[in-house]
Amino acid sequence: MGLDWWLQQASRFWSAFIASKTNMEQFKWEHLPDVVIIEVYKYLSDEEKVNAALTCKNWGRMYYTPCLWRKRHFDIGGYRVHANGLKACQFASLHGRHVRNLSLSCSHPSYHTAKLFQKTMEELLFKMRHAKLIEFELERLELERFLRYEASRDRLISNFVRFFRYQNHLQEFDMTSAQFPAVAGIRILETIGNNCGHTTKEMFLEDFFNSRAAIFQVPRYLNTLSLFKNLEFLALNYNCVSEEIILLFAKNLRGKLEMLSIKVGRHDPRFQRISGSAWTTLKRACPKLVVTLWFENIGNMHEIVPILSKEIPLRDFHIWTGYDDDADWRLNDTLRHLHTSYKHIIESVSLELDNNHETVDEEILLMVTSCKFLRDLTINAVVLIPTIQQIMELQHERKINLRTFRVTACGLSENEWTQLAEIRDNYTTMIQERALDFRFTTDLIVDFS
Repeated sequence: MGLDWWLQQASRFWSAFIASKTNMEQFKWEHLPDVVIIEVYKYLSDEEKVNAALTCKNWGRMYYTPCLWRKRHFDIGGYRVHANGLKACQFASLHGRHVRNLSLSCSHPSYHTAKLFQKTMEELLFKMRHAKLIEFELERLELERFLRYEASRDRLISNFVRFFRYQNHLQEFDMTSAQFPAVAGIRILETIGNNCGHTTKEMFLEDFFNSRAAIFQVPRYLNTLSLFKNLEFLALNYNCVSEEIILLFAKNLRGKLEMLSIKVGRHDPRFQRISGSAWTTLKRACPKLVVTLWFENIGNMHEIVPILSKEIPLRDFHIWTGYDDDADWRLNDTLRHLHTSYKHIIESVSLELDNNHETVDEEILLMVTSCKFLRDLTINAVVLIPTIQQIMELQHERKINLRTFRVTACGLSENEWTQLAEIRDNYTTMIQERALDFRFTTDLIVDFS
């Protein structure tokens, strides 16, 4: 129910008050029902809330209603770390215990602000420790920036460990791109697992560890993962998974794990292999499981295909090859393996292929026609205009059923740009009538709107 509805209720309250012929001089806004005041508060900024609280005792009392302070985002970092941190700590002193969803951003901390950032976080986490958090988010901490200041880095890690010892209700944990050293990251996960292992349902651990560490080889890491019993969603890097870990998920998360997102980065140790039988075991234990794979700055077929076991329940596949133009990547072999191995299950494919040595149009067309459940296709590559035309015609004839088709066609001539715009115009009616998300652009700044 929106503000208008509550204002209507306030108006009716006022009308009823007049109709009862009560002395109007005795009526004040503090006589509004608490539920109406709370709803009005929800639409106000923090500064406006303070001003409203000063109007009378009743509004001042409602200012401290816990439900008004359940969600909070703080931007702490950069050169405004002191000012923003001061505001965040002041809020935490007043309302920190009421917060249930806490989101923090760092705004790219630098060497120059590292120590101040650490001290600010120490104070904030201390004041927020009694919050019974359900969700915690801190993306892009990028702790590798603190390597010059090991004392600040170590104190910050200890602050996180101490803070999470107070948390017993976490359901969602997100520290994407934290870049912790192995031991430090495991300490934090271990603390969360001991306190919230039975409540945590979603964990976002992509780039949580330093990318050059083979985390899957650390026995303490495996023991830490065993603490989490109710995970439904897990995002992590390939250097954090192994056959033993996949089998651990099959044992501990039976019937629960529904989404596993794995990023494979260029600098991730990826010499380990996960057998098809391990994936089959996990799939049997978790029938709803789907997997997302994201290859970053990797294009060589010999590095990609060995990871793509045919038994993986792969729903989403994303690849960015990077800019190693001298490499013999054999992208066609990768795409062929993709659409032959997963044609019955794959739904989303994103191809960012920065390699001008191969044409991949034929394999793209085979993938579109053979993958019957493919719904979302994004291409950023050298792709021929006739290929785009064929895909659009297949869509028009309902031989394929894409709902999203986004193309950035690289290296086009001016005449080809015009043809691309004409294709878009020719199928505008179909796109609009079917409510499709189809967009065509080039790698240069060209406006087709």
